[in-house]
Amino acid sequence: MLLVEAEFTVVGEAGQGAEALELIAGVRPDVVVTDLHLTDGYALPLIEEIHARFPKVAILVLTALRARDAAATSRKAGALGYVLKDCRRRELLTALREVAAGRRYRSLAPAAPVVRRQVAEASSSARAAYLSERQRQVLRSVARGYRTREIAQMLGVSIKAVHKHRERLRITLQLDSTAALTRFAVREGLAEETPPPLKSHS
Repeated sequence: MLLVEAEFTVVGEAGQGAEALELIAGVRPDVVVTDLHLTDGYALPLIEEIHARFPKVAILVLTALRARDAAATSRKAGALGYVLKDCRRRELLTALREVAAGRRYRSLAPAAPVVRRQVAEASSSARAAYLSERQRQVLRSVARGYRTREIAQMLGVSIKAVHKHRERLRITLQLDSTAALTRFAVREGLAEETPPPLKSHS
């Protein structure tokens, strides 16, 4: 889509985080367009690192993910824009222009209707492979009915850290509520796992 627009020039493409960072360091683009899922895992840590190392580079998330808090979480990580992949070409170009000018942009597309929830939950099984052990612990605790403060105490982490893990769980699994996370954990057998506690305090 962008290749036919004289206004923008694609200066490189990368499928993995380390490759993207190396490319950005070399060409210093005005805008980086990324999905929330890369071939080597979750993209939020990459967005955070790009924002920290290259603060002048604008980041636009282009994704199919419609979870309620995905846009807000991307913004907190450092992205200026968030656009859905099924948006019109005109909207994508508008988003690129806005973030290139240093302004925020969020997709105009409506949120996914509730009737799509079952489809989203079914497709989450494949995404479970992206979960870290800490995220699995948080998901297990959520499914068992523990509150955020209780989970923080059990895992020896801050309440803020638990909130962050819950946000990333919803985005990675593309599930937009605690009830959906609980159903997923029960269906996949994650609620019954009892691995040894982690020693780290992240």
